[in-house]
Amino acid sequence: MEKRLPGLDLDALRSFVTGMECGSFAQAALRLSRSTSAVSAQLKKLESQCGTALVTKQGRHLVLTAEGEKLMSYARRLLALNDETLRALQGERLTGEIHLGMQEDFGESLMPEILGQFKRHHP
Repeated sequence: MEKRLPGLDLDALRSFVTGMECGSFAQAALRLSRSTSAVSAQLKKLESQCGTALVTKQGRHLVLTAEGEKLMSYARRLLALNDETLRALQGERLTGEIHLGMQEDFGESLMPEILGQFKRHHP
C-alpha cells in the first residue's frame, strides 16, 4: 500500500511564486493584499511541507535553492491548472458590473447594437 503524501497549500504556493516574481516578499504581500509576515509564514509552511529550504537571502535579494527551483516549475503549473479549473467551472456563473467610457458619437451610433448582442449572449 502506498503511503499517502500530504497536499501542498495552494495559497502558500501562490505566495512563493509571487514572492520570487516580485523579488521580495514585501512586494508579493502588496500584490496579494496580505501582510509581509503572512507571506513569510506561508513560505515557512511550504518549506515545512516540502521538508527543505526553498529560498535563501543574498543581501536584499531572494535566491531559490536547488529544491526551490524544482518546486517553482511545479508550482507554476499547479497554479495555472487550479486557475484554469476554476475558470472552467465558474465561467458560466461570473457576474458583475461593467463600466464603459467612450466618445459620445461612438456611444450613440455603435454601442446600442454592440450592447444588445452582448446582452443576448450573456443574459
